[in-house]
Order: sequence, then C-alpha cells, then structure tokens
Amino acid sequence: MPSESLADIKQADWIRACTKLGLRVEKNRGKGSHALVKQPDGEARLTIQSDLHKIINQKYFKKLIQWGFTEERIFEALR
Repeated sequence: MPSESLADIKQADWIRACTKLGLRVEKNRGKGSHALVKQPDGEARLTIQSDLHKIINQKYFKKLIQWGFTEERIFEALR
C-alpha cells in the first residue's frame, strides 16, 4: 500500500492528477458534482464523487494501479 497519506485528497486533486496522467475527465455530464474519468480508449471508467474520505481515496488509488499506473507516478500527479 502507498507510503504517503491518502487522507486529505480532494476531488479537485484527483481531477488534476487524472489529467496529468493522460486520462479524460468530464465534469459537465448531467446534474451533480461528480466527475467521470475515462481511459483514452474509452473502455474503463471511474466516477469521482465530491465528498471523499480515506477509504474512497484508497479505492481510486487501487483503480489507477489496475489501469497500469505505478504508485510513484500517481503520487507525483497528486502533488
């Protein structure tokens, strides 16, 4: 598991990180404050909600690892 903390990451941090990682982010789909993240090929999707806590952040982190990103690359994008 990651050596850095995932406790204080906000939706805007994830959106910025996903953009840096080359993923497509759509914030203006429908009503609400969720953001939709897609891989460039359009196959896999991830919905980032606005109210986050450590457990949800860990799930997002693990999903990005499943998509092939390394821990170091994800943390660098989150900085």
